Amino acid sequence: VHIQNATLAGGVAVGTCADMNIGPFGAMIIGFLAGIISTLGFKFLTPIFASKLRVQDTCGVHNLHGLPGIMGGIAGIVA
Repeated sequence: VHIQNATLAGGVAVGTCADMNIGPFGAMIIGFLAGIISTLGFKFLTPIFASKLRVQDTCGVHNLHGLPGIMGGIAGIVA
């Protein structure tokens, strides 16, 4: 499941900065980092949100779209 979510997160991050000319290597780097951020979010942030903040993210929207979208926006600013 983490491989599927990481792949989708990479697409979200690259799609966020799609209007920039990032090239194939830049897209691979952004997608790789987004996949790692998404997987770590599912592993560490989801239990913290559930126990400390009482926020249930049953579909993983925060980790699949939120974090990679923010990272892709930052990559779009830098690129």
